[in-house]
Amino acid sequence: MRQNRRRNPARRQQPAPRFLIAPLLAVGGLAVVAGIAAMISLHLAGSVPPAVVQDPAELRNAEVEAEPFSLTALHRRLPEQGLEAVARYIDYYRNKRRRGLEAALARSTRYTERFRRIFRRLGLPEDLAYLPLIESGYLESAVSPAKAVGIWQFTEETGRRFKLYSNPWFDRRRDPLTSARAAALYFKQLYRTFGSWDLALAAYNSGAGTVRWAIRVNRKAGKPTHYWALKGLPKETRNYVPAFIAAVLIARNLDAYGFGEIRFMPRMVFERMKVAPGISLSFLAEHLEIDGKSLYELNPELLRRKVPPGDSYYRLRIPPGTRRIVRTKFAERGAVPRDWVLHQVEASDTVQELASRFQAQPGRILKVNGIQDNRELALRKLVLIPL
Repeated sequence: MRQNRRRNPARRQQPAPRFLIAPLLAVGGLAVVAGIAAMISLHLAGSVPPAVVQDPAELRNAEVEAEPFSLTALHRRLPEQGLEAVARYIDYYRNKRRRGLEAALARSTRYTERFRRIFRRLGLPEDLAYLPLIESGYLESAVSPAKAVGIWQFTEETGRRFKLYSNPWFDRRRDPLTSARAAALYFKQLYRTFGSWDLALAAYNSGAGTVRWAIRVNRKAGKPTHYWALKGLPKETRNYVPAFIAAVLIARNLDAYGFGEIRFMPRMVFERMKVAPGISLSFLAEHLEIDGKSLYELNPELLRRKVPPGDSYYRLRIPPGTRRIVRTKFAERGAVPRDWVLHQVEASDTVQELASRFQAQPGRILKVNGIQDNRELALRKLVLIPL
């Protein structure tokens, strides 16, 4: 999806078993694990015929699995050069790129549980939740040289296709969960198009048109059309899939690959609250006595740290317990309604105007907030608008 430069690890000829087999033996003692390791070792040693599916139709069938990036599936479907490329990237991440990957892994735990759930609900491989390891490092503010934005690195054009709209007030591409759902829908579309997760990943990186062109070139030349045979792809895209697979293997086997000393971030937890247009996050944090930094981090799509103006309320992510704080504050004034919008009072506000804007009853606004008229409304900082 993005076109930023990524260094290609040195092409030293290193035997893949050192990187692919040792973690297997370290993370499990099951006979099947040892058997898989032995098969990979024999394969790369040339003692058995390569377990590689060259025909695109057979390759598609082999990849339609719940976990196409597991070691078992990788051995079955990757050609020798694919396994070697993955091994080189594992070596690269363990050495030259170690600090960067450790930082990305530390941030990943904030989101991966929710990301995996999003992909699972759409029937997609959950390991795709690890793609930000090589895309953005799980940084909401990440921007590539090609102007791809956010954790999932959507360009403006691709973002619009999946309703990730942006304007001077907000950028949906920076919303980690909304953009994750968009990425899942995009992958579903790409997999339908290419029938291969490797090709879908390549298309996510460089665009479906680029991958189609590379496939046509190979087809005309009578060559295989699976990802690992496409020499016409851009260099970044040729490295993209092995880089991703290597990152997934490390993320799933941290201790085995020597990444066991990482201080992981706590997972993202929040509740939601309906707030009126124009409300300031700093104002909200101050008057509700909640952590402003947490409020900003939960809503990175709000570019001005303020809810955009408009005619409808905004479902703001808030730290857990914030709704209880609001209810406690307003319970002293009147009956807290079941459904409400929190509104920041402005000098020009009147009860009648607020009732018209939010389609509420003026009498209920007065009762809920424990006020008698517009004069008392003007003395308030925040009011609840019953829906």
